[in-house]
Amino acid sequence: MFQKLMVANRGEIACRIIKTAKKLGIKTLAIYSEADRNSSHVSSADEAYCVGPSEASKSYLNIKKILQIAEEMKVDAIHPGYGFLSENDIFAKKVESKGINFIGPGWQAIKTMGNKKNAKKAISKANIPFVPGYKVQANNLSNILENNQTIEYPLLIKAASGGGGKGMRIVLNEKELESGIQSVKREALSSFGNDEIIVEKYLQGGKHIEIQIASDHFGNTIHLMERDCSTQRRYQKVIEECPATSIPKVTKEKMYEAAIAISQAIKYTNLGTIEFIVDTSGKPTDNSFYFLEMNTRLQVEHPVTECVLGIDLVELQLRIAAGEKLPFKQPDINAKGHAIEARIYAEDPRNNFLPSSGNIRKIRFPKDARLDFGVKEGDSIESHYDPMLGKLIVHAKNRQLANEKMSECLKQFKIKGIQTNLDFLYQINHTSIFINDNMQVDSLQSIAEQFRRDQATFKHFVSASLLYLFLENQFAHKMWRIWGEGRSTLRIMYQDRILQIRVINKEDGFIIDWEDNSYFVSSIEIDKNVMKFVLDSDTIKYDFEHENEIVRLFDEGTIFEFKLLEDYVDRNKEEVNEGKVVAPITGTITKILKKNGQIVLSGEPLLIIEAMKMEYELKAPREGRIRNLKIRTKEIINQNELLLEIDREK
Repeated sequence: MFQKLMVANRGEIACRIIKTAKKLGIKTLAIYSEADRNSSHVSSADEAYCVGPSEASKSYLNIKKILQIAEEMKVDAIHPGYGFLSENDIFAKKVESKGINFIGPGWQAIKTMGNKKNAKKAISKANIPFVPGYKVQANNLSNILENNQTIEYPLLIKAASGGGGKGMRIVLNEKELESGIQSVKREALSSFGNDEIIVEKYLQGGKHIEIQIASDHFGNTIHLMERDCSTQRRYQKVIEECPATSIPKVTKEKMYEAAIAISQAIKYTNLGTIEFIVDTSGKPTDNSFYFLEMNTRLQVEHPVTECVLGIDLVELQLRIAAGEKLPFKQPDINAKGHAIEARIYAEDPRNNFLPSSGNIRKIRFPKDARLDFGVKEGDSIESHYDPMLGKLIVHAKNRQLANEKMSECLKQFKIKGIQTNLDFLYQINHTSIFINDNMQVDSLQSIAEQFRRDQATFKHFVSASLLYLFLENQFAHKMWRIWGEGRSTLRIMYQDRILQIRVINKEDGFIIDWEDNSYFVSSIEIDKNVMKFVLDSDTIKYDFEHENEIVRLFDEGTIFEFKLLEDYVDRNKEEVNEGKVVAPITGTITKILKKNGQIVLSGEPLLIIEAMKMEYELKAPREGRIRNLKIRTKEIINQNELLLEIDREK
């Protein structure tokens, strides 16, 4: 076994690898950027060395510097984790040339499977079904596809060297084709250093199923079952499960055989994942499926496999790389129970999932769950890296119990200081399509739209007001005597709205005045975390949480959060210049599409911002003429920073 392991990554996956290495008695060396100096993976390793500035291109992607540190510190193995250099064949080759063990497959396999075009050629003899595709002319954007092809829309444009859901766009018609291609090429170049693309027919719906395989250096290859990764947004996985309970056994068996055949066709070693799209529109007993890609690394979602099979996949990686045989055979692989993983992102689901940066003021982790995290209270979340904070994993006897456990854990989970997707995950968890295991790759879009539309009603505002009055004595005595005649006005913040709710105390209840409407409340019961009351003639009942000035209501899978204010600014009375265009996120300007003095229409694209490895298009809020445009490409801008102004034409 290895003596010293370098973990060439950051965040939760670095912490995860270090944990297993310590269990095996292997010394660990972490690398970090200047932004990550105080990160959890740095403090958990035996040694740690700065590899460069905050930008990933100058630190975690700096092959020369990483190898220099590895040689100087005499490491005998490097684990790349996932992302960054994990599927970089040049890096793997250079590691091997230094006499250092690369924890993963050989560089040849990475090179072959890292390019989707080459991958299809390499495994074509394995008789694997592929998604129909189109030949692409390399650099001719005006005529990107071969003239003799009849194109069927919608299309899926993908980075040939892409992975992890990045570098992908759906194109619905010819009008969107060129802009879609340009966007994918930019994102691909930024994330993978290669702007080559492929174009395929977009298969609407279906299940995204991946097969985990393991191969040693003695010709032994087995599968470690499957994972259902259909709950995804913009091809970025959000929730993963093991096993895939909705897929027929006969279909699974065929995918197992295909995955092993692919692995053997390229003489693969170590762990890898074969991804398929499954067409569920056919016979319920057997579904057709198509090869998507192979990930030649450890997957983000590997914990669900570990929970169900009781196998430490990082340990298995290390043992295979050290020259050991697989410790089990195919008949030994049997599932026990069901596992679900939810990815926790620093993003705002109600604001088009824009990434969120800032300082984490408080974290309250749930109980009775596995938590793979690389952040802690006080950490600063930077715009330089992927927005995933960590993963919440639950395991139970069956899928229903696992889903119930996930629901309870999401209710307990609190992260303050930045926006997260915790409430969105809770809503997914409670939708009938998820509960019934009917999620497909495009299902999350409608759930996300519903989440953004879900707004608190007067019932929620009334409930929050009552909870403040009955649970917070510190507020009650400041405003009125609850059990005597009195009245007061509560100021409550909900999202970006500030509401004024007038409460009048009567002998038999309360009168609630809000937005020119009056409601009578009576028969109020509050028991632990459940409240019940009669609103006019309707009985209302909600689960709730209460912490100081914060109230959270749970209503049929949706969480509504309110904050009681004592002093506030009435934003509606502020003078607002709607022509001011400010940065919605912290990021880097990658392209400026308009100039000073140019007339634009409402909704026209103005510029493109890159943040946390994703592109965001900023559009004109109104028609008018651009002025005060002072930003430049490659400039780093901060959230709420003024970028330009648009004056109305007189």
